[in-house]
Amino acid sequence: MDTHIYSSEQIRALEQKVFAKNIVSSDDLMLRAGQAAFDALQKEWPNAKRLAVFCGHGNNGGDGYVIAYLAQQANYQVEVFYSSLPKTPDAQLMMHAAMSARVPMQQWVAGLSFEADVIVDALLGTGLNSPVTGIFAEMIQVINAHYAPVLAIDIPSGIAADTGALCGVAIDAELTVAFIGYKLGLFTGEGASHVGQVVFKKLLQLTPDFYPKTPMVYRLEQSQVQLPKRPRHCHKGDFGHVLVIGGDEGMGGAVMMAAEAALRSGAGKVTVATHPNHVSALLARCPEVMVRGIQHVSQLQPLIDLATVVVIGMGLGRQAWGQRLWLTVQETHKPMIVDADALYWLAQQPTQRDNWILTPHGGEAGRLLACDHQHVDNHRFDSIQQLVARYGGVVLLKGVGSLIADKNSVNLCPYGNAGMATAGMGDTLAGIMAGLVAQFGLSLATASQAVVVHALAGDMAAEAGERGLIATDLLPHLRVLLNG
Repeated sequence: MDTHIYSSEQIRALEQKVFAKNIVSSDDLMLRAGQAAFDALQKEWPNAKRLAVFCGHGNNGGDGYVIAYLAQQANYQVEVFYSSLPKTPDAQLMMHAAMSARVPMQQWVAGLSFEADVIVDALLGTGLNSPVTGIFAEMIQVINAHYAPVLAIDIPSGIAADTGALCGVAIDAELTVAFIGYKLGLFTGEGASHVGQVVFKKLLQLTPDFYPKTPMVYRLEQSQVQLPKRPRHCHKGDFGHVLVIGGDEGMGGAVMMAAEAALRSGAGKVTVATHPNHVSALLARCPEVMVRGIQHVSQLQPLIDLATVVVIGMGLGRQAWGQRLWLTVQETHKPMIVDADALYWLAQQPTQRDNWILTPHGGEAGRLLACDHQHVDNHRFDSIQQLVARYGGVVLLKGVGSLIADKNSVNLCPYGNAGMATAGMGDTLAGIMAGLVAQFGLSLATASQAVVVHALAGDMAAEAGERGLIATDLLPHLRVLLNG
């Protein structure tokens, strides 16, 4: 599996380099793309016999004309509906080939109807950078309202390739066939909800020097979670001491989930500093955790001194108690993981440091950047780079296709599921991250491993069903993943 994700501009530059060196012509590359997509269609829907192909006026539409031609040759019942006549030479060539093969086609007008076992979306492709309106919006709405499954070419029409943002309206695809290189919009933002299954076809066998030296994003894989085997003569002091801080009155569960996750991730020792009212309940829940009730901030410093890493924010609250704890922790030079309500306090008085990991979701990131959360959701790649520039260290921007970045590079986690949209998941992730940082130090690699492990544990837990999944369901799977 290719782990590099490129911008649409990088892909276009690569294609032009290929054409300039006469490795393949542009029309031959279009033929290869259409053939690859048609092969994927036949594999996914082997019993399909009726095909409706919706073509735009660009090269994405050209891919659609190739599919229509191939389907006609394979004795499918094919209809082509185009938004307007092709504007690129290659797309014009493919339209003429389809017409010569007597593929039925007509320009789309309101009120047309059609029957199909599969619909091919070849309308807009990766060049989209403005809201979808007019005939394209109408065609997308008609396609989405039809009963037939949809195959999207390169990316569902209406999704911005470099951000995953929804450009007003977008195709809901069951299968997306991507070419040359992965695009970020396939995996993050609203795009991830529209692509269905993603099949990648490289089309070209190129030496590494053809590809950009620095991809837009690196796509993480499960195989990258490889932890060293523990020596037999080890002891608990070898694996770090996590200090979990948070849990104002009535919110003790958040710190408990983080603490248990830190232990299950292999931390040698875990201490929880929380509201005094929670001490008994937390000890009863997990006797392996040390718990200290914090009434005054003076009680916190000795615990910080003993810690390898501090994780703060889960249930910390936005009252005076939580603020005092946050201000005390800010004075430490220990590695830190800043989550939940601690991010609220950080946004009130922004500061920068290298040895922390910030873990905001879209709303928290918006507060940290003083912008609307919708702006963050629509510009996740730019937003995480801005967060790193403003606050330093490592930043995790949570959500579908979570992004993890430092000043040098950005990683993406492709795992996880909708069942994980429930209370406590962020607390569990913060604990996993703290447990790994305690053992292996604070880095982009460690943070990325934590995100992947958390997402994979969620996928394993969701095998029994996504709806009703809760955060503590992930805990039994951590040992399997971290000892694999």
